[in-house]
Amino acid sequence: MAATPQINPTRATLEAAVLDLTDDEIVEALLRRPLVDEIITRRNDIKQAFEARKGYAWPAEAKRNLLSALARRLDSGRVASS
Repeated sequence: MAATPQINPTRATLEAAVLDLTDDEIVEALLRRPLVDEIITRRNDIKQAFEARKGYAWPAEAKRNLLSALARRLDSGRVASS
C-alpha cells in the first residue's frame, strides 16, 4: 500500500479554519480581495492559522493556500448562512 503524503501542519490548520464559512462568505472572499483580508482579521482562528502558515511559508504562498482552501471548501458542499 502506498503511503499517503503528509500535509504540512500549518497548511492543514489553515484549511480546517475555513470549513465553517458560509458559501456566501467564500464567494465574496474569492471575488474581492479586501474581503479576504477582512475574513482573516475578523475570524481569530483563521487569522492564527494564516499567520502560522505565513511564518512557515512565503506570505504569497500563505494567501494562495487560503484562497485554495476557500475554493475547496466551497466545492465540497453547502453550508447554511448564519
